[in-house]
Amino acid sequence: MSPGRYDAIVIGGGHNGLVAACYLGRAGLRTLVLEGSERLGGPAATIEFMPGYSTTVSNSPGSLEPKVVADLELERHGLGFVRPDPTLVHPLDSAKGGERIYVGWREPARNQAQLETYARGEAARYDAFFAYLQRFADRLGISIFEPPPSLQHLVRNLTRLEDQEAFSRILFGNARDLMDEFELAPETQALIAPLAVVGGQVAPSTPGTPFNLMMRPLSLASLRDGGAQDPRLLPLRGSTGLPVGGMGAIIDALSSSLRAHGGEIAIGRQVTTIRTTGGRVRGVVTANGDEYEAPIVVSAISPHTTVTSLVETAPEWRELIAKMKRKPMRGRAFKVVLALDGMPRYAAATSDAEAAQLASAQFRIAPSLDYIEEAHTDMLLGRLSLKPVIWGLCPSMTSPMLAPAGKHVLSLNVGNAPYRLRQGTWKEQRDVFAKRVIAKLAEYMPSLPGRITDYRVLDPTDFEREFGLVEANITHGDGLPFGSLWMRPLPGLHDYRTPTRGLYLSGNGTWPGNYISGISGHNASQAVLRDLREAGAVAALAVGRPGR
Repeated sequence: MSPGRYDAIVIGGGHNGLVAACYLGRAGLRTLVLEGSERLGGPAATIEFMPGYSTTVSNSPGSLEPKVVADLELERHGLGFVRPDPTLVHPLDSAKGGERIYVGWREPARNQAQLETYARGEAARYDAFFAYLQRFADRLGISIFEPPPSLQHLVRNLTRLEDQEAFSRILFGNARDLMDEFELAPETQALIAPLAVVGGQVAPSTPGTPFNLMMRPLSLASLRDGGAQDPRLLPLRGSTGLPVGGMGAIIDALSSSLRAHGGEIAIGRQVTTIRTTGGRVRGVVTANGDEYEAPIVVSAISPHTTVTSLVETAPEWRELIAKMKRKPMRGRAFKVVLALDGMPRYAAATSDAEAAQLASAQFRIAPSLDYIEEAHTDMLLGRLSLKPVIWGLCPSMTSPMLAPAGKHVLSLNVGNAPYRLRQGTWKEQRDVFAKRVIAKLAEYMPSLPGRITDYRVLDPTDFEREFGLVEANITHGDGLPFGSLWMRPLPGLHDYRTPTRGLYLSGNGTWPGNYISGISGHNASQAVLRDLREAGAVAALAVGRPGR
C-alpha cells in the first residue's frame, strides 16, 4: 500500500480502532486503519505463544456489546459463539472452614441453590444487590453510547434521598462496604469482588470500586432490546459465550466487516506524528517516513501515547500534555500461557464428563476478600505475591484448533503484578512469579504441573513494549470514578474530540473503557459523523473522488 489521501485514518488496529473504522466505512467514508505491529487486535490478537499453541491476551468477550455485534453484522462476517455450561468456576474459602467450588451454570435455579448453601436467603440478597445497581443505572438516565455526561446532567434525576445515598455508596464508597450493606455471605462477596477490582490497582476496600460493577447495568439502561436471552442480564462473566476460534475471531470479523465497506488496513505502519496545520489535522506520518493525508484522524491507541508523543506541540495542547504526563497509569498485567499434554482437571470433578465441563469454563482464583486485599497490598509494595489473583481459560476446550490434537493451551491472566518491583527486575523475577501462579492453580488442579510441556510469560515490561500499554495498564488508565466519566482520559478530551479540529480519541482509555466492548470505538465514530453532519460535510468528502 502506498501513501495517499483518505477521508479518515484510524491509528491502531485494536478492537476499538476497528469498530470505529467500521462505522465510518459504513457511513461512506474511505477509511484506512494503520496498525504499528505486524498483527491486528492488540490484546485480542491471536498469538502463537509456543509452536502449535495459540491464544490471546484477553481471555473472553464478556463485555462485548451486543449492539456493536448487530450493527456491524459480525456474525454474518464469521463470528460465532459456543456457550459452555457452566460459564464460570470459582474456588472459594468457606466461611464454615475448608474449601468449596462455585460453578456458575446457565440455569438460574442451580446458581440460586448454591448461593443458599452459603446462607439461608442468600439468593434473594444476591439478586437484590444487582437489582440495586440496575435501579441506580436506570435512575441516572444516561447512555454509555454517548459522550460522558457533565456532573450537572449526571445528577439531574437524583432528587430522592435514596438516589443520593446510592450515588454516594457507588461512586464514593467501596465494594466491601456495599456488599456488607446487603449482608452478603463471605463466599458471595468473593464471587463479586473480582469484578469490582478489575478496572485498576484497587482492592475491594478502595473507594469507587462499586462503579466497576456498573457497566452492564448502564448498558442495559442505555439500550434494552436483547430479550430474555440478553447475556447482559447475567451479572457474572461468561454469559456472552466464547468465540469459535478464540478471541481473535472477533478481530477477523471486524476486519471482514470493514473491508466489505471499502475500508483498508495496513499493518507494520507505526504512526509517529499526527500532522496539523492551523489547528486542523492534516494526516499522519509513519516511522518509515510515509505520509497519509486525511481531514479526519481517530487515534485508538493509548491516549497517553497520543497526547505525549504524537500530537505536534501547539499552545492549545500545552496544558493537556502536562496533565497527561502527570497522570498515573499504574498497570498490573502479567500473563502465563501453558502448553498441556492433556485436559486440565479440577480435583473437585467427580467424573470425566464433569471434568470436561468444568475445564471448558472460565475460572477465577480469588477465594476470599482477604485474599484479594493481601494480593493488592503486595502489589502496592512492589512484592511478588504468594496470592496471585488469576483469571483463566482453557480456550482449546471449545476451540480445539488452538492447540495440537489431544493437547491444550491454558491462558492465565494475573491481576496483581507490580509494574515496578521493589527488588530485582522482571527479567530476573518473571519465572519466579510464573511458578507461583502455577503452584497456586495446582492447589485446585493437582495434576496440572505434570501436564505442562512448555510455557511462556508476558511480564509488565512485555505488555508495555509489545502492546503499547503504558506501565502495563490494560485499560489505559484506571476505570474508577476519578478516572472515568468527564475525567476519562482527561477533562477537555472526554468527549472524543480534541483541541485539534478533525482529531479524535478512541480506545479503552476513553469513556466508557470496559475492556473488549467496542463501545469506545462506536462512540468516537459517532462523534466524527455528528460533527460532519453538522458541518454538512459527509457527502462533500466524496466529491471529486474517482469511482464515487
